[in-house]
Formats: sequence, structure tokens, C-alpha cells
Amino acid sequence: MKVFDEEFYKQRVNVFPFIRLMGMKLLSSKNGKSVMECRIRPILRNSFGSLHGGVIGGLVDMSVATALRSVMPLSSKMTTVEYKVNFLRPATEGKVTARGNILRMGKTIAVGATEIRDGAGEIVAFGSATYYILNVRSRESRPAIMKGKKARGRKTA
Repeated sequence: MKVFDEEFYKQRVNVFPFIRLMGMKLLSSKNGKSVMECRIRPILRNSFGSLHGGVIGGLVDMSVATALRSVMPLSSKMTTVEYKVNFLRPATEGKVTARGNILRMGKTIAVGATEIRDGAGEIVAFGSATYYILNVRSRESRPAIMKGKKARGRKTA
């Protein structure tokens, strides 16, 4: 049985084009918790010179998603249903760190929260995210009656 491999997962996430574009980096992901950081670069600043709210929103989504991945079945897939961000203070330089954790994980819905802090440890934002979990069953776990049968003209896997 395959188990979650944190090092493999971090390497995979950290080369994802969106993550690189946003200057994010996954530092840890295990036991329903994650830590991500984001470098504040000029291209990510808004017209007031602070980290753009869209980047912070992306960080909320990614930090909860990476925490969730560490505790869900490897064969399952997920998608964001909703996320919310509260902005508390501007972040203008250095890095911000997001700490995501899963608050509740059901069979099809998971909810998590994130705190985002600046380099001085001051909280700049917090948020929550909800995900739909699609539990993909392997062919071996299907009832025998479903194996190899045609469904509407298609051969099932």
C-alpha cells in the first residue's frame, strides 16, 4: 500500500509553474498541517506597495490544499469549493509564512484554515478553505459485478 511521501510531494509542488510564478515554496506537509512561504517581489505588489490580496488568497488556498493532501487517500482528488480571506495588515517586504491545517475532514468535504504572518511574526491575514474530495476507487475495490462490464457502450476500467 502506498503512503504519503512528504519529500516527494514537496519536490512536486515546488516545481509547479503557478507556485514558482507566485514565489511560493512548500516547506512541510504532514499530519494535516502545512507550512508555505512566499517571497514578496515587486511584481507581486499592489499599487500601494504591499503584497497583492490575490497572492494572499492563493497562499490560503495552497496552504490548506497541501495540508489536506497529507491526510487524504493517495488515489483521491480534490478541488476547491470556496475560500475566504481576512486581511489584517499590509506585508511589504521579505517573506510571509502561511501555516495551514485541516479542521475537519469528512468523506467528501474537508475544511481547513490558515494564518499568514510576516517576517516579524505579525499576522497579516487569515483564511479558510473548503474542498470537495472525489474518492476514486481502484478497479480491485469495485464490486465484482462492476468489473469488465460495459457502461453505455464503453468498457469500464
